[in-house]
Amino acid sequence: MKNARNFLGWVITSAIFLVLVGCGNNAPTATPTFVLSPTANATSTSQPTNAPVPTIVPAPTRTITPSPTPFQPFAKIVGAEEVVFDWSKDNCGGPARPDLPVRAFRDADGMIQLNLSSFRDYRMIGKDLDSLKVDCKSTLVSDWNRDPSHYNYAEWIGATYTLDGKTVYALIHNEWYGEEASRWSGRLDFGANQGGNNWSYRSWDGTRYTDMRFDAANNRWQSGSAPGCLIGATWVHPDIGCEPTRTWTSPVDTTVTVSGSAADSDPGGGDGVVVKIFKGESELWSATIENGDAKNYPFNLAVPVRVGDAIHFRVNARGSPNYDTTNFDLKINVGSDLCPAGKRNQCSMYALTFGKSSDGGKTFTHAPAPNHLVAALPYRYQSNGGEFGMWQPSNIVKHPKDGYYYALFDLIDHRTGQRWHQGMCAARTRTLADPTSWRAWDGKGFDLRFINPYTETVADPTKHVCQVVSPNEAGSLSYHLSYNSYFDKFIAAGHDPNLRVPGFYFSLSDDLVHWTRKQLLMPAMTVHNTSGRTPYFAYPSLVDPSDPSRNFEVSGQNPYLYYTRFNSMDPLDFDLLRVRVQFSK
Repeated sequence: MKNARNFLGWVITSAIFLVLVGCGNNAPTATPTFVLSPTANATSTSQPTNAPVPTIVPAPTRTITPSPTPFQPFAKIVGAEEVVFDWSKDNCGGPARPDLPVRAFRDADGMIQLNLSSFRDYRMIGKDLDSLKVDCKSTLVSDWNRDPSHYNYAEWIGATYTLDGKTVYALIHNEWYGEEASRWSGRLDFGANQGGNNWSYRSWDGTRYTDMRFDAANNRWQSGSAPGCLIGATWVHPDIGCEPTRTWTSPVDTTVTVSGSAADSDPGGGDGVVVKIFKGESELWSATIENGDAKNYPFNLAVPVRVGDAIHFRVNARGSPNYDTTNFDLKINVGSDLCPAGKRNQCSMYALTFGKSSDGGKTFTHAPAPNHLVAALPYRYQSNGGEFGMWQPSNIVKHPKDGYYYALFDLIDHRTGQRWHQGMCAARTRTLADPTSWRAWDGKGFDLRFINPYTETVADPTKHVCQVVSPNEAGSLSYHLSYNSYFDKFIAAGHDPNLRVPGFYFSLSDDLVHWTRKQLLMPAMTVHNTSGRTPYFAYPSLVDPSDPSRNFEVSGQNPYLYYTRFNSMDPLDFDLLRVRVQFSK
C-alpha cells in the first residue's frame, strides 16, 4: 500500500475550512471535529487464522422508544491515506473496480475476503487486511436480462454474510435501465457473429449488400473492398461507394418500434452524411447531417413486420468520406420504446435480490429470476417512468439479543410525476437463505412485506412501501452498518453532499429505527459536489481489523474507513482507499 500524493494537503485544507465556516444551520447539531495527526500512521493488525463463530458485543435490547445519547460523538482521521486497490495496476484487464462499499468476511480457511463490487464482481484475498491481493476470477457476472419483471439485469454484490466461511449469503444490488431494455439493441447485441441476435453487418454499393468481415483487433466490422467502410458498436463510418449497413431480420410477425438517434461524432471537416432507414427497399426515415451539426436526430417508428423482413440502417458519405464517423444508436422493441427520453435518470428501476455461494465466496449464483427477489417498490415500470426502487444495502448484522439479521436498504422514489422521496429503511430476517423472509419497518414494527408487482396485485401498493427511519436525523446512510463497541450502539455511515461540509457522515442507534443526528466522519467531495467531474469520492464503509467476528460486524474506536476514489469515468478508473478513524465521545 502507498500514501496518496495529495491527501494531506486536501485534509489540512478541509480542516481549516471547518474551523472557519462552522457547520451552519443545515449542519449537524454540534460542529464536527476533524483533526489531522501528521505523525500517526495506520497500524497493521494481523488476523487470527482460526476465525470464531460470529459474535457481537452485547447491545441494548431493541426498543421502539428512542433513548438519549448521553455524549457527543466525534470522529477524526489519525493516519495517512492508503491505496488498497489501484485500478491502473489491479483491474484484471479492465472490469474490476470498487463500485459499491466493500464488505469483508473470513472464509473457512481463515483468509479474509474483501469484495470488489461492480456489474462484474471480484474479490481480494489475504491473511489479513494488509496483504489483500486481487483474484481475477469473477465471483458474479451480471445476467443482463432486459425484462424488467425479472429484476435481473446489472448485478452488484451489496452485502455478504457467512456462518461457516463456506456458504456465503449475499444481498445483490440490481439496476435495470429502460434505455437498454429494448428487445434488440444495436449496441448491446453488437458482436463478432453475423446474424447474432438477428443482426447482420454489411456494405451497400448501390446495387447489392455484401457481408463485412470482423476485425477482432479493433472490435469492428470492415468492408473487404473499401477499408474505410466500418461498423462499430455505436458508430459507423462510410466510404466512397460503400454504405455501412446494419441489418435486422425479423423473427416475429408483429408491429415493432424502431427507435434511436443519429449524430455527427467527428466535426473536424468533410461534407456531412445522409442517414437512412429502409424496410426492404422502402425508405422509412432519413436525415442529412451536415459536418459540425451538433443536433441529435431522433427517430421513433412503428413498423409492421413479418418473419424474414429486413430493416436496414445505412449511412452515405455524400461527396467525401473524410470526418464522417457517425453515432448511430439503434433499438427495436415489440411494443413501445421503454425509454424515448434516452436518459438513464428518467428510465431506471432498482431492486435487491438474493445470491449464494457454496464454495466459500469463489462464485455466487441465485434462483431463477424473479424467485430471487428480496425487496422492490410495488410499482411496475412505465415508459419514461423516472427512477425508483430499493438499492444500496448495508452490511448484514446479527442482533445479539433478538437473533435477527438486520440490514439497511436505501429507498429511492423519483417516479415521473411523483414527489421526490428518498430515505433509509431498516429490514430484518431470521432466515438468510430465504429471499422472501425479509420484513421491513412499517412505522410500528418489522412487519412490512415486500411484493413483486409483476406477479402480485394488491389493493393498496403503499402498504408495501417501507417506512424510512429517522429521515431528518440520518437521511440515507445505508452504505455501512455495524455494531460499534466503543459507542455501545449500532453505527450507520454514508455520504451527504448537501451540508455545508460535504462528505462522509455517521449516525448512532440503539434499535436501528431511531438514529442520532448525523456527524461528520470525513470531508469528501462527492459526485453531486463536482457535477460529475472526477475526481470525487463515494462508498464509505468501516472495517475494524481488531474485530474477531467472521463478518466484521463490530467496529471499535479505531476502525479503518474504506472508500472509493473515482479518478475517471472513461475508462472507469476507480481506486479503493482507506484511512484510520478514531472516535471519541
